[in-house]
Amino acid sequence: MARQPNYEPVLSSKASSFLIGLSKTKQRAVILLAYQLAEHPGQLGDYATEDELGRAVQHLLVGDWHISFWPDHAVRELRITEINEI
Repeated sequence: MARQPNYEPVLSSKASSFLIGLSKTKQRAVILLAYQLAEHPGQLGDYATEDELGRAVQHLLVGDWHISFWPDHAVRELRITEINEI
């Protein structure tokens, strides 16, 4: 049985909308990447910005993907705010 990640990846509506527009193969790749990120929620991205509430949003460039995320420690979720193909 697969090990449960420490944190659950949660996609914003913007990230979800992008994901459903991808081919099944690309969807699987992005979902796998989301779960890999959730295993290390404190990971720093390539750069960080602040959102409108002052949270540090990490931006990670991985292969063909740019993913923006922040860890919600209170509920053990990795909030994925944006996904883009580069």
